[in-house]
Amino acid sequence: MKKALMSLLAFSMVFLLFVPNSFAGSRIGNQIVDLAFKYDYAPYVWGGTSTSGFDCSGYTQYVYDKAGIDLPRTSRSQYGEGDYVSRSNLQPGDLVFFGNPVWHVGIYIGNNKMISAENPSDDITVASLTGYWDRNYRGAKRVADVGVSSSSLPTGSYHDLDSDHWSADAVSSLSKQGIIDGYDGDLFKPKNDVTRAEAAKMLADALDLDNGSGSSFNDVSSSHWASDYIEAAADEGYLSGYEDGSFKPSQSITRAEIASIFARAFDLNSYGSNPFSDVSSSHWAYDDIKALNANDITEGYEDGTFRVNNEATRSEFAVFLYRAL
Repeated sequence: MKKALMSLLAFSMVFLLFVPNSFAGSRIGNQIVDLAFKYDYAPYVWGGTSTSGFDCSGYTQYVYDKAGIDLPRTSRSQYGEGDYVSRSNLQPGDLVFFGNPVWHVGIYIGNNKMISAENPSDDITVASLTGYWDRNYRGAKRVADVGVSSSSLPTGSYHDLDSDHWSADAVSSLSKQGIIDGYDGDLFKPKNDVTRAEAAKMLADALDLDNGSGSSFNDVSSSHWASDYIEAAADEGYLSGYEDGSFKPSQSITRAEIASIFARAFDLNSYGSNPFSDVSSSHWAYDDIKALNANDITEGYEDGTFRVNNEATRSEFAVFLYRAL
């Protein structure tokens, strides 16, 4: 998870003071996540409880305090708070715990990932709940009302995406056109990664492609929910698979892959100099990435990088697609 993007995603705490109570509860979990990223520059310090340095429970205590929620000091004590949450029902803002007895705590951010103070040689870190963390997973607790509001929202509006969010206009427009869908409870989940299958579906809908048929890829059967969309985009030459004949529909799409797809789908010309310090002329998507920049679809990050291998979030993909259209 890269900090330049994450800083853009930070919501103002003050906003909660001006929203109806029926919506305030649905925003607390996302507010906690955004606050967590606001302080992700802080180093790890054993026993630390401030932005000069955090340990794991000092970090969660500090973040929750900024959201107006009191937590005890240690991870083991924090595990005694709130209501138990099954892993299948995790929501952003939940606390996730590790070890028996508990020796680590983090904040769940969605997409099977957490943010926590874990590494003495680094600052705040985002980690996937797989491998080491999966083996040591103890459980999760909900100490804030991070559930969604029962209020139904109009098309293009989502409980977890404020109107002043940097991707709000793009998401709203594409949603109203039926190109992008949300989740149950009027959620958009802007930080979730976009899979290759989801990208194919949105591209096919955006360009009104005729449904494809058959299967060009050995891992996409005709019964796959996105098979028609994948075939439609592949038939037009917009999407391609891998050397082993697979498409990897469930794999998160990277920013470089998006550049390649959009350059073909929207016939983008590459011109001008390369503005990105981390994209060499030998990179396979060099011209495509230049084309995205030349056509004002992306400006990259504040540090002058494009970050070719970053997995694109739903908000990023929405903005790219909106600008391309």
